[in-house]
Amino acid sequence: MQKFTRPITREVEIGGERLAFTFGEQGITVRPVGSRKPPKEISWATLLTHMTSSSAAAAGPDQGTAAPEHSHAPGSKPGSQSEPEESPAPSTVSPTAPPP
Repeated sequence: MQKFTRPITREVEIGGERLAFTFGEQGITVRPVGSRKPPKEISWATLLTHMTSSSAAAAGPDQGTAAPEHSHAPGSKPGSQSEPEESPAPSTVSPTAPPP
């Protein structure tokens, strides 16, 4: 595994808005390109918890929040997933909104 020696920043266009994602040892920060406002931040632990929660997995891959098949919560066995519960229609998540 390669450790972070310095943060890595990449620009992505989502819904016509240019966003700068910075990946660092502590987590990910997101900000609109050119903005002077403080970036939105999320730690790696919070991101993993969000991605592996049952509501995020039920949103589907088209929402961009589903966890990869090979990842699993600490202490659980891969492949031992329960039946997915029905969820209400997925809501639209703003890329600049703070994490829940």
